[in-house]
Amino acid sequence: MKKDEKVSSTQMIFLLVTTITVTGFLFVPSITAQYASRDGWISVGLAATLFGILVALVYTRLGLYFPEKSVVEYAPEIIGKFGGRLIGLLYIFFFIHINAIIVREFGDFLVTAFLPETPLPVFNTVVVLLAAFVVSNGMEVLCRMNQFLFPLFVAAFVFIVFLLTEDVNFGNFLPLMENGIKPVIRGSLVPGAWRGEIVLILMFLPFMNQPREAGKTLVGAVLLIGFFLTLTTATSIAVFGPLLTQNMVFPILELARYVSLGRFLERLEAVVIIVWVAGVTVKVAAFYLAAVLGTAQWLNIKDYRPLVYPVGLIILVYSMALFENSRELVDFLATVFVPYAYLFELGIPMGLLAVALVRYRGGRKQ
Repeated sequence: MKKDEKVSSTQMIFLLVTTITVTGFLFVPSITAQYASRDGWISVGLAATLFGILVALVYTRLGLYFPEKSVVEYAPEIIGKFGGRLIGLLYIFFFIHINAIIVREFGDFLVTAFLPETPLPVFNTVVVLLAAFVVSNGMEVLCRMNQFLFPLFVAAFVFIVFLLTEDVNFGNFLPLMENGIKPVIRGSLVPGAWRGEIVLILMFLPFMNQPREAGKTLVGAVLLIGFFLTLTTATSIAVFGPLLTQNMVFPILELARYVSLGRFLERLEAVVIIVWVAGVTVKVAAFYLAAVLGTAQWLNIKDYRPLVYPVGLIILVYSMALFENSRELVDFLATVFVPYAYLFELGIPMGLLAVALVRYRGGRKQ
């Protein structure tokens, strides 16, 4: 299983931030604005971040009982062979399903925004093949590739936001919390579910060279993710207003198109698409690797690489069958995705942790 591969805490933070923000940029501003309107930035920045920190603490406490094992491997030790293997199988399905959604987001974005005449399967196939190549080379290659891309990702985003400062209207944030706290909480549910995608650490903790730093790593990743998604949401509301933001499919793309500096720097969507494609490849590879590792561990196969392309084919076919169009995708993310994600991101890990706290009280199995 290549458990001799090790990555640093910094590399893991960069991987988690890229993985979650790269698709969150696209949908979180509009979905959050539908519920919280002008207070969407509060939902993303405060409420969702608190949820993310709670999830991080649960994963850290649970993972430290088994720092050299993934959730697929240690679940049977906590709740028994049958229940544990069932949970492992459910997590494998979860990683495959979420990855199929990510691949579909990738294809829908390119078809809708740039190349409407190109068949959707072309884009989905390309990104799955790229991710398969990365996964075949292991965790270290994935993290090193992302370590190179992450600064470019951040620089492009900050550059676009900086160029929009003259178009910001702070009046779009007022009156603050006009309708109370309920819309803010409702608006935090979707970005909270996105924040919970740090669930990948349940598979990746054995690859960290210092697993005792998992808590700091996860909390640091959650805070960075909160900063980037809050800045995206706030910028969209400040520039376009809450009503226009909630009716946009891809607000970040519209922000890039809105940039205008004199007559020589306009329509920076090309920058967005280049960096975004690279980031999505990393995200697809991360969930892909989690699914392949989990499958190999569940089947007790020592080398996961023979499973890379069969699992990739499942992801590709599934991504094509999930939704009829991008509107269905957005509706799924705004409704069904929230309870579904919370079950795997918090519900099951909290249940495992509760049993582990009883069975391993004092560090010994009871």
